Parts: sequence; structure tokens; C-alpha cells
Amino acid sequence: MVIVPSLDVRAARLSDGLGQTVVARARDLVVEGAEELHFVDLDRAETGESTNLELLAGIARTAGVPCRLAGGISRVGEARRAIDRGFAGVLFSSAVFGDDELLREIAALGDRGIVEIEARAGFLAPRGGDPGLVAVATGRGALAAARAALLAGVRGLYLIDLTAEGRLAGPPLALVDAVRGVVRDRVALHAGGGVRDLDDIRALASRGVSSVVIGRALAEKRFTIRAAQQASKA
Repeated sequence: MVIVPSLDVRAARLSDGLGQTVVARARDLVVEGAEELHFVDLDRAETGESTNLELLAGIARTAGVPCRLAGGISRVGEARRAIDRGFAGVLFSSAVFGDDELLREIAALGDRGIVEIEARAGFLAPRGGDPGLVAVATGRGALAAARAALLAGVRGLYLIDLTAEGRLAGPPLALVDAVRGVVRDRVALHAGGGVRDLDDIRALASRGVSSVVIGRALAEKRFTIRAAQQASKA
């Protein structure tokens, strides 16, 4: 399981308020052992527009490790532009579950296209994306969405329980188990949100999760990247 530090960016700055630049934080994380980085473009997620892409793409091209981009992406054209600028992969908002044909287009990206299942109480709650798609996708059952992704040929799903995100309330283990029951081993599962400690890392690794995105716990230095990597192999 790959440990993927998350950097949330708004107006070209990290949203954690610690004062470090995005470039410096990305560099430090790689030095600390990160094998992949996860960038969340909060401006794009919240407004549909962003001035962060060129900054983040520049980091992605020079980081020395694969970088993913997330934040309200719901069109394949947007994803291809990000990939062309240096990102190894893109995470699509749950809004894309508002269009099954769009899921098939995402599937054509292979491993570079991961679709988020942003769940609250078992139902989708997209945090950004095309408003029309958001309206259709909102309230769709998370397991029905997983099944639709499987049928469309999507290669990866990113699972997050919005009730735990940013609150150190634990990773989405129940959601991982439920979705695994639907997709089996035919779709790679990635997880994020709520990770508190190394036991959470071990619990996700034991479930065959391909990667885990960690933000707050690493920022607060609850454990190191290398300790998390070791825990993922235990």
C-alpha cells in the first residue's frame, strides 16, 4: 500500500495555515520518503475555476515522484490537460456518477483516472464538479455507484467518508469493506480521510487498499511517512 501525503491548496497556498509554500512542502515530503503526492485544488472544487494548475503542474513535473490532482474535476478534457502538464493521474469528483457514458470515457484513461466515492451515510455527496452532474449524482447509493464504475470499466476508486474527513475520526473501513464486496479485486481501491495513527494504516493495508491519502495526521506529525510505510507492510 502506497502512503500518499495530501497537500490542500487554495489561492496558490497551503490551506493548513502553517506558512510553508506549496513547493517547499512538496520537496520536504519527498525528502521524508513520500513515493507519491496528492494535490487538492480547493479553488477548483469550490468555484469551478482555478489559478493553481500551472503552479501544481510545475511541481508535478519536478517532484521526482508521481503526483495526482484532485478537486472538483468532472470532465475528461480537464483530466487530459492535467496529465499533459505532468500529473501521473487525476481523481474525478463523484459528480461523474451523474453520467454513465462519462464513466466509460474515464475508464479509457486506465490507471490514470480514479473516481471518487465521496460518501455520507452511504450516499454520494459530491464536493465540486459540473453543477448538472452534481445534481444528478447527489444521493445515489455508494454501492450502486461502485457497481456502475465496475460495469463501465473504471480501474480505480477513491473512497472517503465525509463525516470523518479532517476530523481524525478514523479511515472509511466500513465503506472499504462494503465496496470490496461489490467490486472484489477487479477495481483498485484507494482511501483517504480520517487516518489517525499507524493502526489505521495497518487496518487499511490488511484490506488490500492500494494507497491511502493522509493530510492532517502527517501535518501534525502524529507519525512519519517512513513509519507509515513500515506499518503498511506489517
